[in-house]
Amino acid sequence: MKYLHAIIPLVLGLAPAWATACSFAGLQREVQFPSTSTHLGSEQVISLTNWFIEQKDTSRATHGIYRADVFAFAIKGDADSSRKAHRRLAEIAGLLKTLSNGTSFEVETHVDEFESPPTRRLERLDSLQATVQPTCAKTLSCCKGIEGPSASPKQQ
Repeated sequence: MKYLHAIIPLVLGLAPAWATACSFAGLQREVQFPSTSTHLGSEQVISLTNWFIEQKDTSRATHGIYRADVFAFAIKGDADSSRKAHRRLAEIAGLLKTLSNGTSFEVETHVDEFESPPTRRLERLDSLQATVQPTCAKTLSCCKGIEGPSASPKQQ
């Protein structure tokens, strides 16, 4: 019993890499705009860039990404709200396309409209959601590496 604290880390350290769980963490990112602006601040640009570069890493279980979807909110029938949402979407889409380094990468933009202005939580209009679609979903190869070493996509 007194050696149990030393045995557990040893066993976990010797476990094969393919025995670990497949993770899809971080495929979605919230982007907060200042309420009066349609341009990303430098902190948001850096944060979004770091997130995107991490997600497009082909050595991850997702094998990179092939598409992004960006969602904004507007008030139905309010031209200013709609214009602001579209400009913000264009700002994020432009950054993601630039970061894709000329690879075939799709960016879809969507505006969800509220029937009336949200009376509580107006900040929801300033919060956009960026989501990336993993390459493994397109190629139907997600998590194949966890089934055993022979199923690893890099070995096929």
